[in-house]
Amino acid sequence: MVSTVRGMVIGAASLLAIACGPQIESQPVKTVDPVDLTKDSSMTGMESPLDAAAEAEGTLSVVEEKETVEVDGRSFTEGREMITDGSGVDAEEEVVSVDLPVGVAYPIESLVGQINGRPVYAEEFLLPLEDRILRIVSEQPLSAAVREVDLLVMRRFREFVDSELIIAEAESKLNPGQQQGVLAWLRSVQEDTITGRGGTRDTASASIEEEFGLTLDEFIAERRSVALATDLLRKRVQPRAIVSWRDIEQAYRRNYAAFNPRPVLRIGRIRFNTGREAEKVEQAKALIEGGADFASVCSAMEIPDDGLWLEMELPKEGLAGTSLVAAVKGRLEGLEPGVLSEPWVQTSFISWFSVLSLERPPGRTIYEPGVQFGLENELSNVRMVQEQDRYIESLKDRWVSSDINDMRRRLLAIARLRYITR
Repeated sequence: MVSTVRGMVIGAASLLAIACGPQIESQPVKTVDPVDLTKDSSMTGMESPLDAAAEAEGTLSVVEEKETVEVDGRSFTEGREMITDGSGVDAEEEVVSVDLPVGVAYPIESLVGQINGRPVYAEEFLLPLEDRILRIVSEQPLSAAVREVDLLVMRRFREFVDSELIIAEAESKLNPGQQQGVLAWLRSVQEDTITGRGGTRDTASASIEEEFGLTLDEFIAERRSVALATDLLRKRVQPRAIVSWRDIEQAYRRNYAAFNPRPVLRIGRIRFNTGREAEKVEQAKALIEGGADFASVCSAMEIPDDGLWLEMELPKEGLAGTSLVAAVKGRLEGLEPGVLSEPWVQTSFISWFSVLSLERPPGRTIYEPGVQFGLENELSNVRMVQEQDRYIESLKDRWVSSDINDMRRRLLAIARLRYITR
């Protein structure tokens, strides 16, 4: 229930989100033989990693980078072993191992710390993530699985801590009168829930448990937490996320090109080799002398893509500001769409150019309501995230009784012991 509350609190604030991947069928954690856990399977194939002759010459060496974390008297080790020959890394192996002597209990449930005076256990935290972790470990190689599981656990841990802090702060702000008001509102919510789900407490409980996996009391408590957290953020964070007219002006200037796109010029070209394609050159000249426009010549001579050669944005200077060669600029300057330019004869080629189209997308000024509202909403969302982060950091100083970094490291180690080590 508690994990569901945390997810809904962050959803109600519209600022933090739990990234939910595809669900797979949940699998129980495999039975572990302590003897197997003392073996480092990632080192199979590394028992004789050095070439015998090279080793005899002493030209290769093994460099180890390892870090060990203690969890309930057990040590978890991760790192790399690199084989070098003096000129660089010749081979590299990931190391993930656990020191779990025979007879020592496997850590299924472990205290990782306290938030708001309430103990936080690994099982409660990891169970909602178990399906996704099992899928990651089964589908990816060891090193990639370690990184992705770490990222998933750390993201979930941050959401977990933030939600707990927001709920605790919201509850601490209630005076006796407000607490009575909340209780009255919860009774109303419970009555409405029962009425809308069958009319009796038993039918409502069965419906909620089937849909959410919660009891009726847990569901009502969840609604309370979401309401308190949303109200707290509205009062403490929203007033600080103020967007001024100056902010909107600056955002408009930063995104001027997006609101005022440049004209787009599409240029066509007909080009033939004067030696190999002499017959086509004469045919094109005859069509042009007969008054055919660019599109007609391309159609008659089956020019690919209707002769489209180049599509480009025009700078403020127009054609003069483009990177086209002077000969092409001179032939296109002042040319009406569809009209053929004078031929450009080079050593082995002859070319005709034409302006296919010149599109001028309409610009949008800062005084349009849609532009102002869009920029204001975007800036407001950014400010809300920034102010919420600042506010939560201030709550951590007052509410968290265990060091957050130690809790995170402990949780990562337990997740690896449970799901990653072989």
